Amino acid sequence: MNSTRTAILLALLLATAAIAHASRSTSAPPIAVDGFPRTIGSWQAGADTPVDPETASLLGADAYINRSYAGGNGTPVGLYIAYYSSQRPGVSIHSPLHCLPGTGWEPLSVATLDVARPDGSPGRVREMIVRKNLDRAVVLYWYEVQGRMIASELASKMLLLANSVRLHRSDAALVRVSVPVTQSTEDAQQRAAAFVRDLAPRVAHWF
Repeated sequence: MNSTRTAILLALLLATAAIAHASRSTSAPPIAVDGFPRTIGSWQAGADTPVDPETASLLGADAYINRSYAGGNGTPVGLYIAYYSSQRPGVSIHSPLHCLPGTGWEPLSVATLDVARPDGSPGRVREMIVRKNLDRAVVLYWYEVQGRMIASELASKMLLLANSVRLHRSDAALVRVSVPVTQSTEDAQQRAAAFVRDLAPRVAHWF
């Protein structure tokens, strides 16, 4: 293991431990996610898909959104949001980099994309192209940390650490958008990116 990777792993461990310690007595107010917009730009939500009790217990989030949105004549876009009012011992955001392979989805490529936010602040998302048997999908995800749109697991933990010490807050949400590849990978990428552009301002306002 090289020194850079060792330093990153140590930083992650220290950040996780510090967040758990600093946020034991702090928790953001509950969020009524049932009111999250069902119309986002030209996209319209279908029925919500409940998170099964076993998965919900494993992930430990305080609130979930799991639904699909349709827009135009293309493939529906899946939206999953897991909101944590605080990071605490045994309960923290699970990265799709680890969760998706655990459910059989093999990453074919991973990249980081810049996203323009309405207020001019920089935003970044992680893009994964994944495969499971003959199925492929494009997944975009980020960590919404108190107004910041962050792709990096390490950067999100370090910001949570700083905010838990400075603001006594460690609330955050994982936002994941997925589009199955039905025509071409490029078409699914464009559809996912278009949805994220409409979605990001709503997430920033809500979480």
